[in-house]
Amino acid sequence: MPAADFVLEISGGPGGRYAVTVSSPAGEGTASVALDPGAVGARLADLQRAVLASSVTPRAAALGLERPVRDVGEQLFRTVFDGRLRALYLASRQRAAEHDQALRVVLRLRAPELAALPWELLHDEDLGGYLCLRQPLVRYVDLPEPLAPLRSAPPLKVLGMTALPRSLAPLGAESERAALAVALRPLTERGLVDLDWVAGQTADDLSRRLLRGCHVLHFIGHGAYDPQRREGMITLADADGREHHLHASALASLLSVARPRPQLVILNSCQSGMGNAEDLFSSTAAVLVRTVPAVVAMQFAVTDKAATRFAASFYQALAGGRTVDEAVRVGRIALVVDKDDSLEWATPVLYLRGGDARLFDMPELTAEAGPAVPQPPQPEPPPEPSPEPSPGSSGVPPRPSWDPAPGGPGAPGGPGTYGGSAYGDPGAYGRPGGPGGGTPGAAGPPGPGITSRVLNARQWVHALAAHPDGRRLATGSRNRIRVWDALTGNRIWEQTVGGWLSSVFAAAFSPGGRRLVTGGADNTVRIWAASDGEELLRLRHDHVVFGVAFSPDGFRVASASADRTVRLWDSTGGDPMLRITHDQVVTDVAFSPEGARLASASADRSVHVWSLGGDALLRLRHDHPVKAVGFSPDGGRLVTAGDDGCVRVWDAGSGHQRLLVRHGAAVRDVAFSPDGRWLATASADRTAGLWSADDGGRVLRVQHHDTVYCVAFGPDGTWLASGSEDKTVKLTPVPALHHSR
Repeated sequence: MPAADFVLEISGGPGGRYAVTVSSPAGEGTASVALDPGAVGARLADLQRAVLASSVTPRAAALGLERPVRDVGEQLFRTVFDGRLRALYLASRQRAAEHDQALRVVLRLRAPELAALPWELLHDEDLGGYLCLRQPLVRYVDLPEPLAPLRSAPPLKVLGMTALPRSLAPLGAESERAALAVALRPLTERGLVDLDWVAGQTADDLSRRLLRGCHVLHFIGHGAYDPQRREGMITLADADGREHHLHASALASLLSVARPRPQLVILNSCQSGMGNAEDLFSSTAAVLVRTVPAVVAMQFAVTDKAATRFAASFYQALAGGRTVDEAVRVGRIALVVDKDDSLEWATPVLYLRGGDARLFDMPELTAEAGPAVPQPPQPEPPPEPSPEPSPGSSGVPPRPSWDPAPGGPGAPGGPGTYGGSAYGDPGAYGRPGGPGGGTPGAAGPPGPGITSRVLNARQWVHALAAHPDGRRLATGSRNRIRVWDALTGNRIWEQTVGGWLSSVFAAAFSPGGRRLVTGGADNTVRIWAASDGEELLRLRHDHVVFGVAFSPDGFRVASASADRTVRLWDSTGGDPMLRITHDQVVTDVAFSPEGARLASASADRSVHVWSLGGDALLRLRHDHPVKAVGFSPDGGRLVTAGDDGCVRVWDAGSGHQRLLVRHGAAVRDVAFSPDGRWLATASADRTAGLWSADDGGRVLRVQHHDTVYCVAFGPDGTWLASGSEDKTVKLTPVPALHHSR
């Protein structure tokens, strides 16, 4: 059954209050609420005792144990779901039922102190009791790069590990191992699932076994929270059988060596969902979800019987084609059915990295999951001739008057390091600094006579595209594509793309500027009218689209996707023209200037150059995943960048490396200037850089508050746009230098 999302985002606000934003099938709403996380957190120890006691207490007494649990759940519900938001929830549930959909509650908790609260207890008697027993409840972790579902031939490899140091209380590990074997037996007998176990209890045992890879890691043992390190951990054994605590960050590093890497981690250990009130990523599960797409953990101590029962039902549901969020709900219900006055159903917590809860792309496992979700019909685009350049030789309007920000010369970051003055939406000039009005960046005042203009995009900026007229700028963010006036900062138009959890990861204008192509987390390539945002065409991939490009003649569109393909489409009718497959996620795509070649970058650590007929012309090998690729304006050079923090320039014919530039942190995007003299980079070190394409000398550094995801030159090369996780776009003039430094 397809799911509809009721997204509840809670972030810190002024005066100790919290801002609540809802996006749902029934509409959107906002509220400002007063919540004391400290008071709720002070009751967690009592809740823990009540949950554990309910598993062994006779029914009459257990009903009394539920009272404090229900009180906390009702308090959280009343606080967050004011009258309007409660009505939206009820209307969304009804609308989902009318469309034969399951309603999923998605929590986006922006304040660390909120992440430590037991949101799985949300309760409203009139709406049927505990929300998580009626529909899936997910803690969504905001990370910019969703991972693709595992595409592999069976069997699905489940790796189990038990760790029981002799100094700790014994667990029912053998019974849980047996329950897993029983739950998966129908699939193991058909060769669809392979259940294996780590031979040993030490970190070295786990490390050796992970080198052979797995699809699911299931840990059975003890867990704890380290208040000094402010981090969760699991407890393994050392060579002498004593306790060895493995912190979550170290476990995440271990998982990263697995090939294939796990898509799902199950932590049947107590306190693996517990975190610190000052760090969103302090719990074991929240740290691991930065490495794997989904983690199921325990926020309270859990009895052996409940852990076994939950695991058996969870795997049965997952193996039957259910999504991971629905499989968690099935596991909760199994605990209720087993002992209907037990409260241990509240213990599991699901952390999800992306909006897609489908973790495995194995047709044999998902054949019984139900019919495919119907897709809306694709609108027919009007006939369009080959795009022509905009009138005029360059089409560039008068440049903005780049007024220096206060402070004058002498930036602490050195010459060529810029902060900026700000304008927001729509066109609010005159506030120096970032979106909040303060001086942006750590670099201090700008260099003499030069500053950046700061556009407040109000969302993470994942994609940028400069219009050929030099006046318009497109930005891709969470479920929005927007086109702005680059001179005034006014928003010209915006369109919603996909659901609330979707994002636009790529954008490009056609050569003549009449159309805009985007790609994003809703698995689509969309072509829009650049003038007013009318959707002209919709093309579909099997997973997230990370890169798009128009051919120089405008007749074709190329796309790069997490479904491991590069595809070529007719840009007017949408007919598929070419499909090329990589071994891993394809992250970017670019046409050569003459339009005869196509370059693709991939997480499989390679860059390929292809003919438009699909013939392989060149392969460039990297040591790390590649995130971006582009041709020089004359087509003779190719630039690549990726997770190793390096930018490389290659001879596009021979593949000889001509230049290496070290950025210092992962590079998310790279582009040649229109004259081929400069390279622009976007980096996780919170800067955009401008470099000489000849000798690699850095000319300019633009400071942001957070990761920079994208860069784009203006069509005449006189300005550079950079988009960041700090929710801004900075427009910086390119200095007229004749040398690099």
